[in-house]
Amino acid sequence: MSDTPTSAPDGAANTTPDHAATAGADTPVRKPRLVRWLIGLPVAFFAILMAMGYLFNTPETEDRWVARETIRLCWKEVQKPPKEGKPVHFTQQSECEKLEFDFKTQYGENP
Repeated sequence: MSDTPTSAPDGAANTTPDHAATAGADTPVRKPRLVRWLIGLPVAFFAILMAMGYLFNTPETEDRWVARETIRLCWKEVQKPPKEGKPVHFTQQSECEKLEFDFKTQYGENP
C-alpha cells in the first residue's frame, strides 16, 4: 500500500497513510516521553557539573588544594605517634606552622 493521496468516494482527497488507517486513526501512538526525561535530566545535570568543574579548575586552585592537604597531613603526623614501617615526613609543630605561614603569605587567607 502506498502513502500517496487517493481520492475518496465523495471526491475529497484522502491524505491519511494506510498504516494509520489500519491501526485506528482514533488511537495516536504515544512515545514514552517520561522515560526520556527521567534518563536525560540526570545525564544532562552530570554533564553540566563536569563541564563546570573542568572550567573552574585552574592550576592555582589545584596548588591551594595541595598546600591545604600538606598542612592537614603535617598536623596529623605531628599529633599522632609514627607507625612502625611508615616514613615520617613531619616531626615538629614548627614545620606545620611554617607551612601555614607560607600559605597565608602566598594566598592571603587561612588554610
